[in-house]
Amino acid sequence: MTGHAARSAMRASALLRSTGDRLCAPDILTPRTRHVARSTAAAILALGIAFGLQLETPYSAASTVLLVANANPGAVYAKGGWRLAGTLVGAAAALALMSLFIQAPALFILGFALWLGLCTGAATLLRHFRGSGAAVAGYTVGLATYGALEAPGRALDAVLGRTATVAVGVACLGLVTALLSRRATRATLDRALIGQFGTIAGLALERLRHGSQPHALPAAAQIAGLFAIDDLLELSRAESRDMARCDAAVRDIIAALFGALLGTLDLGDPDPRTPEDLVAARRDVVTELPRILSALEARRCDEAVDRITALSQALQARIGRAEAADAGAPARLIALDRLLAFAEDYRSALSGMAGLSGGRPVPARSFRFHRDWGAATENGLRSALAILLAGAFGIATGWNDWSLLLLILAPYAVLLAMTGNPAASAGAFVNGTIVAVPAAFVGAFGLIPNVQGFPLLIAVLAPFWMAGLYATTLPRHMLSGLAFLVAFNTLVGATNPMVFSVPTFLNQAFGWIAAVLVTRLTFQLLLPHDPRRQARRIHAALRRDALALLHADPPDHRHVWAHLQHHRLARIALSLRGDPAAAAILADGIAWLRLGRAVIRARAAAQHPAASALLRTPIGQALADAARSPRQARATLAAAADIATRATANPRAWPAAHRVAAGLTDMVALLEAHPDWSFDRHWSPPC
Repeated sequence: MTGHAARSAMRASALLRSTGDRLCAPDILTPRTRHVARSTAAAILALGIAFGLQLETPYSAASTVLLVANANPGAVYAKGGWRLAGTLVGAAAALALMSLFIQAPALFILGFALWLGLCTGAATLLRHFRGSGAAVAGYTVGLATYGALEAPGRALDAVLGRTATVAVGVACLGLVTALLSRRATRATLDRALIGQFGTIAGLALERLRHGSQPHALPAAAQIAGLFAIDDLLELSRAESRDMARCDAAVRDIIAALFGALLGTLDLGDPDPRTPEDLVAARRDVVTELPRILSALEARRCDEAVDRITALSQALQARIGRAEAADAGAPARLIALDRLLAFAEDYRSALSGMAGLSGGRPVPARSFRFHRDWGAATENGLRSALAILLAGAFGIATGWNDWSLLLLILAPYAVLLAMTGNPAASAGAFVNGTIVAVPAAFVGAFGLIPNVQGFPLLIAVLAPFWMAGLYATTLPRHMLSGLAFLVAFNTLVGATNPMVFSVPTFLNQAFGWIAAVLVTRLTFQLLLPHDPRRQARRIHAALRRDALALLHADPPDHRHVWAHLQHHRLARIALSLRGDPAAAAILADGIAWLRLGRAVIRARAAAQHPAASALLRTPIGQALADAARSPRQARATLAAAADIATRATANPRAWPAAHRVAAGLTDMVALLEAHPDWSFDRHWSPPC
């Protein structure tokens, strides 16, 4: 063989190998494809059972599956359970409204609008899948009564049929998910927690080694990412009863980690004239923290707790020696105390992690979340107005199928109100619906008339379902995929027997597109969503709680208070995602939160058994004076800090005194950095 022939043979062989590798590269068993296949199988099962039970709208059972389907088993169980519960409540409301107003469409619309507004407000206030349950309870009235206003005699059948199709869909999806999926949310939760331990440790080490600028605050992604673990916890609770009993422990870990994250703000470069003991303390933390993190990543939680406990004890010993050597150096003691505060928060989180891994008892605390009553009111009013205007339009125009507008507008109005950008989300629904109309026409009039039997019907429908399900796994196209699945399934209307009517299809398609366009106009014209207004409202609540601490301690453990404020910061970060104003609002919110933490710290130290009455009385008076006279707050608190450092000659009382001084000094520094702050607002008890 010549050299040219050999080179040609080698290139051909390489090309064949490359082609073979490319053909074998696609993995058809990825989590995404497994989710699509599993959900399609559940939809097929639901449609088959609905046909077997001769339900009036069997395709609704498949639609329930496609809407509830999720790659995470916990989400499937939680969404399915709350959807069924919401459907039952909504069905009862539908029966009540029809029994009262079936002969008076205007009064029925008024009652429906009030009910939907109430449920929309509840969906805004409730978290996770409880909110979706409230949403379903609201719009089920429209779904269950569709067509019943024109034929009152079938009202009960319509309600019972809607409930039955939802129950069939939820049961089928739950069964298929239980048989064909693995419960891995707990492992994902553990990895997410350990990842946050690593992130915060890395941030602390960076600041201890290289210093930090005063404006180097936690980023919005860090704040929101840490609180996102609460979402994983909700999914894990739905999968496992054991995790449902440990939710307080996980939230305690999240709150402690958040405290450690804020504690890194005090770990910047020390003064060049820093005393040797402070330098040595910082060096101890830099040396030991990577070892602690390494033990945690290896799942040796008890070893990590032992190491961080030893580090905390070493820091406390250094503080004790510093106090014994010189009680008149508050800056030095404050710096050591801030280092200890970070270590203690990190230790608290590690202790919770060890208890969670070892199945040890967990703290029985009740954590609270921010409830945005302003947003709930706006969303509820918008949904109610949308139904009133749509109903008035339908009655005034005499449109034969006017209830279709309510059927579509009600669920979209409440569901989109729960998204971060309702107007943009409504645009995605428009896009999905526009794609669904021609697809449904092809399926209903081009393919289905040529098939007979359930297997061939599935062969026609399944590819469309799979395409829509795949789109829902892509964040950019998720809402469009959902709109496509709902519109396609309803417009095709797989029933037994099938009814092929082009005029009916075109009338429904026109009504569907008109309804999604009206939905978009609703969010653009009726009380349009303003993320900045929402962020300012949440920021005001955070500020109020911080200032209320000047008058009284928080009613619960400090982690409960920190958890609530963390939720507020996370809501601000998510609300203003991509907005240039986010950084400034978040920075001010973090500053108010640090002020509250400093107050808690000072009050706790003043209440220490070793603290004398000579310390407690002036500190409490100084905090009250600062609240009453905000213009003199800095001078008042600075004078109180000076009193704290000289409050007693008893060495046993020095730890409490310098911790009080640390908290007061933090407050003075924050007030100096924010001279525009104002205290003159109405007070309320700390939440």
